Amino acid sequence: MIDFVSKLNERYSEFTHSQKMVAGYLMDHPDVAAFCSLQELSERIGVSTTTVIRFARILDYSGYSEMQKDFQNNIQNKAALPERLESSGGEIPANQLLTKSFALDIRNIQETLSAQNEHDLETAVNFISSSNKIYILGMRSSYAMAHYLASRIGEIKDNVRLVQSTGMIYPEEIADATKGDVCIAYLFPRYSRSAASAIAWMRKEGVKVILITSLNYSAVKTYGDIILPCAISSVTYKNSFAATLCLSNYLAAAVADSDRGRARRVLTRVESILNQGCYLGL
Repeated sequence: MIDFVSKLNERYSEFTHSQKMVAGYLMDHPDVAAFCSLQELSERIGVSTTTVIRFARILDYSGYSEMQKDFQNNIQNKAALPERLESSGGEIPANQLLTKSFALDIRNIQETLSAQNEHDLETAVNFISSSNKIYILGMRSSYAMAHYLASRIGEIKDNVRLVQSTGMIYPEEIADATKGDVCIAYLFPRYSRSAASAIAWMRKEGVKVILITSLNYSAVKTYGDIILPCAISSVTYKNSFAATLCLSNYLAAAVADSDRGRARRVLTRVESILNQGCYLGL
């Protein structure tokens, strides 16, 4: 698997658009790729079998079978995050790590921008703007993104609720979610069972779900009414959220722009509280 990641970084600029789709899927779903037939994998990604074979050969495998064995060997030997640490970063010289990290995040941002559908973005903003209550959800690493967006949208919109699970009050904190509400959910590999359960329950109750997830979202597409895909490739053992942060910034800005009068009213109330002594005034 270390060889696969290294070859991927070296050859990425040579890939066609379809081959980049294959690369993204394999990085996000290595466990799936280890056991899918060539036909099954191509159908999941939405490309031809020929594209997958050509992709494997660009990486110097004799064909799909040899590449798949690489994934299978990785699964047999992995124990999650420690092995991801071993397979990332170490092959990059220390004096190049900063440049490669920034370059990869820039590419993530560019790919995420290219992956957006204008109609889906507009619909997502309309959902948020017209909702009664807004639930923002993310587990483990994704919680940082959820907290960030909740703080931004909470400054310009009423009834914004960050699903925290603090003090084990989940699922009580989403129990009143109902039709007319919206949930903005961050769900990335490795997918959180708790997050998926919460999202599925809210959808059943009529809540509109805006799902922010990875570029290849076939495994979780049924969880969202609107899918906003993000590139999350990283030089380290955890996903990069640089592009996810950019998309979150856009959503906050677009919601504010959709009703500036309301945003100003909420901001004025927030500022009146802050002026009572939140800052030192220096």
